[in-house]
Amino acid sequence: MTVRRVVCLAAALFALCGTAQAAEVGDPAMGRMLADRWCASCHATTSRGSDAAPSLPRLMRGRSADEARLRTWLAAPHPPMRGIDLSRQQTEDIIAWLRQLARE
Repeated sequence: MTVRRVVCLAAALFALCGTAQAAEVGDPAMGRMLADRWCASCHATTSRGSDAAPSLPRLMRGRSADEARLRTWLAAPHPPMRGIDLSRQQTEDIIAWLRQLARE
């Protein structure tokens, strides 16, 4: 294998790895839209509470946005929350939005 081919192969692998990582970066705006669709029937997505459950901003206030904890929380729904099957990207988007809430 020539040096040029090795360099081209390494560049291609580096580009693929960068693309895979970029796809897992969450989009807070999309996370907010997903929370409005999946969670807002019980958990308000604004500071205003709900009679059914605490608002998501209230749940995140003062807590660290530990990604492992958030992934577990999203993967193991609590009653009466129905099971939702989020894609990896959807999970990352919701976590990005929840991280934003934790910082506010």
